[in-house]
Amino acid sequence: MNGIDPATLSEAIALQPTWLKIWMYSMGAVNMAAILFLFRRREKSWGVRLEAWAILAAFFAAAAMMNLLYAEYGYVRLLGLAHLVFWTPAWLWIWSRRVEHAPAETLFGKYILLYLTINGISLVIDAVDVVRYFTGTA
Repeated sequence: MNGIDPATLSEAIALQPTWLKIWMYSMGAVNMAAILFLFRRREKSWGVRLEAWAILAAFFAAAAMMNLLYAEYGYVRLLGLAHLVFWTPAWLWIWSRRVEHAPAETLFGKYILLYLTINGISLVIDAVDVVRYFTGTA
């Protein structure tokens, strides 16, 4: 990386091209937006949206794993493994619940469609990156 050895994953991300930083920060914003949907009003009581909790749990678990992978291996394609491990189960579970628990005409439903799109694209990219890492292809 241009002779610079960043000590942290955040420092390595800061050295990436602008388009890549925009993509990564967009993913972070979409995942963090789940905070806005953690609770919902139902008739006369409040409830939780498990989908929003799952998004945040998967996001933070993946971030922790990425930092561990970075500390061990550096800024390599293997970092995508963290998304595959934590985001895939959450993504599949939310996909299976979207019609019943996040109707498309609601704000939460629109958010879930955005989440599924952004994280789905990322999971495809991550799968390709991890395969490329293990096969030794650039």
